[in-house]
Amino acid sequence: MKKKSKDKVILIDSDIACMDTATLRKLFDDFRNANRMLRLQKKKLLEEKNALKKWGEDLSLLNELNKAVVATLDADRIVHTAHTNLKEIVHHDILSVILFKQKKLWLLSGIKLDNEETAKIKSFILSSLKEIADITDEETYKMAVKFLKREKAGDSYKKIDHDSIKRQSPNRVLFPMEIGDNRIGAIQLIRYSGDQFTEHEYNIVSMVGSTLTLALRNSEIHREVQELATIDSLTGLYNKRYFLDILNKEFKSTQRYQTPVSLIMIDLDNFKLINDKFGHQAGDMVLKNIASLLTKSLREIDIPTRYGGDEAALILPETVIEQAFFVAKRIKRLIEEHPIRIGEDSIKVTASFGISSCPNSMIKTAEEMITAADKALYEAKKFGRNRIASCEDIFMQNNAYLGPLVF
Repeated sequence: MKKKSKDKVILIDSDIACMDTATLRKLFDDFRNANRMLRLQKKKLLEEKNALKKWGEDLSLLNELNKAVVATLDADRIVHTAHTNLKEIVHHDILSVILFKQKKLWLLSGIKLDNEETAKIKSFILSSLKEIADITDEETYKMAVKFLKREKAGDSYKKIDHDSIKRQSPNRVLFPMEIGDNRIGAIQLIRYSGDQFTEHEYNIVSMVGSTLTLALRNSEIHREVQELATIDSLTGLYNKRYFLDILNKEFKSTQRYQTPVSLIMIDLDNFKLINDKFGHQAGDMVLKNIASLLTKSLREIDIPTRYGGDEAALILPETVIEQAFFVAKRIKRLIEEHPIRIGEDSIKVTASFGISSCPNSMIKTAEEMITAADKALYEAKKFGRNRIASCEDIFMQNNAYLGPLVF
């Protein structure tokens, strides 16, 4: 049958037309519920589709992150690269990575922090790590801080409400970095604003943590191998092989750019008598103590090496001969003022020094630079030991004569 409604014609099935009102109402409710279920199912399928699309995009970014991270053995670059790529996947305000053995903490932030804020965040991070590691002395952890961009609020940098952050402790992701049963460190993301981390974001950070663990462990192994190849096992100073390599590089730089470099050769006086009287173990103890004095008295850019036996060599980049003289004078005094205890005995040790420096028209190669310093060292020994000699006369700005022999 047809039912007219103004200009529309609605066709009604004859079976439906014969139904009573209650039956029609139930049928309508069934249709409406089915329609609602279909809409919900459609929405769910759309959400799953978007989630799969998001996973696909994130996995692609993770693949790029993995390739970038494993492309280097430098720990700083590994962490910085991970942060640069991870911020495109998981929003966060701070990424921290810590290695327990080296006691090193990287802090990478998108917000410029002052010293007070940085110290508070370091303390907060180390405190939060106590749940997975034995961290007793926070002050021994060295921190590398990097701010990736500056976000200003008015004329001052945006401040962080640290007390609020601590109250919102679930708004962070913390994963230990483990190789088998060995826990080498941890990765932590902190979000100071916005929603809490989702399960999807937890999974992403977990994957990044696994990649970082392997990359940083490989970096650590590489560093240990490099140290074994370049470090003298007894004194902890660089070995002769490393010394020759660095001196050649510094000499070439001096030849090209005319930047100064100085070399100090050091030989302990009467060291054989110490070995003969107190034994070789006492001799080894003397060498270790002298090496410690050398390391503590030099700059970070200086290269202290064990040249052989009881002889040390110091490479001083960007140092003219007058400055090298004062370095030698300081070390000479330190050695004199620090007798070495061997059991009940106190051994007074002295040393002789020979200095050469470049640029120098008489020195054409790195080998000649060593020869010149050795010759000066021989002169210091010849004239009574516990002295400093140089390969050339040393004058200061006031024309005061300081060399070649200094008593």
